Amino acid sequence: MKEQTKKKILGRKFYSIYRRVRYIRFLKKKRKLRKKQLIIEGKLEKIEINKTYKEQKKQERILYKQKQKQIKLQNKQEQREIKIKIKEERKKAKALEKRKQELERQEKKQEVLEVKKRIKEKELHDKIIEQKKKNLSKLEKKENKRQQKEWRRLQRKENFRNFIHEIKTFDRQTLKKLFWWAIAIAKNKEQRNSFLVITLNSFFLFILSYMFLYMLSQIITVWVSLSFEYKTIVFYYKIFYNIDSGDWSADSVKILYSIMPVTGLLFGTIFIILYSTFRNEAGVFKLFFLWGFIHGMVMFFGSLLMGTLLNKDFGWVIAYMYYRDTGKMVFSIFSIFALVSIGTIISKSFLISGNAYFNFIDKTNKKFLLSSQVILPAIFGILVIIALKIPNDFYFGTTDEMFYEIMKVSTILLLLIPLLVSFRSFNDTYFDEEPRKIKLNWAYLLITVIVVFALRYGFTAGLHFGE
Repeated sequence: MKEQTKKKILGRKFYSIYRRVRYIRFLKKKRKLRKKQLIIEGKLEKIEINKTYKEQKKQERILYKQKQKQIKLQNKQEQREIKIKIKEERKKAKALEKRKQELERQEKKQEVLEVKKRIKEKELHDKIIEQKKKNLSKLEKKENKRQQKEWRRLQRKENFRNFIHEIKTFDRQTLKKLFWWAIAIAKNKEQRNSFLVITLNSFFLFILSYMFLYMLSQIITVWVSLSFEYKTIVFYYKIFYNIDSGDWSADSVKILYSIMPVTGLLFGTIFIILYSTFRNEAGVFKLFFLWGFIHGMVMFFGSLLMGTLLNKDFGWVIAYMYYRDTGKMVFSIFSIFALVSIGTIISKSFLISGNAYFNFIDKTNKKFLLSSQVILPAIFGILVIIALKIPNDFYFGTTDEMFYEIMKVSTILLLLIPLLVSFRSFNDTYFDEEPRKIKLNWAYLLITVIVVFALRYGFTAGLHFGE
């Protein structure tokens, strides 16, 4: 609409008011625009100020970095100069130290040379003195040997004269002198009964331990022979193989004839371990393990010794291993050495086994124990075993085999002789204060008698296997 039409419609008053209102609006718009312009100008100024500030900062940083670089370069140069000076000083110090060390080394060398000279002179002097002492000691030894030889010669003469005199004047008194300890035991009823009881107990355990190992080895041998399909007849003195000579093989010979020695060695080792476990106990049964150990060692080393010498039984195993006479001789010597060594080692165990009957072992009862528990049971036991090795019919057994078995059993003497010798060398031994009673064990007696008679008369005709 035009202004004139507006005036006519509104009138002068309202139109003037309208004009004023419009003017006020106009002014407000101008003010708003001015404010916006001012705000924009302020922002632009701030942006410019920030730019200038940043540029100034950059320039300052660049200047600072340049200054720092210059300072670093200066410091590096100074450090280099200092290092060069330090190196030069160190070189000078090292040179001085080397000179000092060289001088010290030279001095030490001179001192060492002087000391060596002195030591050599002293050694020469000592050698001369030692040589003189050796010469004197040799002369003294020769003189002592000469005196000992002379004394031994005179002693032998005296002993020989006494021996001849005793033979010429042999009577009851001579026997009494030799066996005074046995006579003393025989006169004393209590000692006599104790001696007999100890001997019988040890004898029965000696036989039982042998029977256990012998019968066990026989059972194993028969069982293994069945795997080779061999017919066997078991007698009380041997196993007879009811086969032709051509049926034997190298493996069967090695296995079958090595079962008994190996069984003895294995169970003998087990028995000595068991004995060492129970040796401090006061019972008598531990002797079973001790005698079992001895029988086991005799079964192995005795078979090895007599088998290689007589070419029987275990000797066939050695022969099938193609050892020559030199090798067999080595085995024989080794067996003798082993038996003697075992006898020496086991003697202490027999001494300790006396705790089954005594509270202590001293000079008064040592011979008593040795005779009753070792010597007589071993002698009677060997005789019984030898009797069991004699065939009732030589159709299945030969005299050579019997001789071999007797000699094998007798090798126990190689074990007992060093035992007897070393037994006397032990000091007195105290066990405890618990009272001991020396009693005959009837169970061992009955079992031994039953086993021996069962073996002797039950296997007389032989038991057949593999048929």
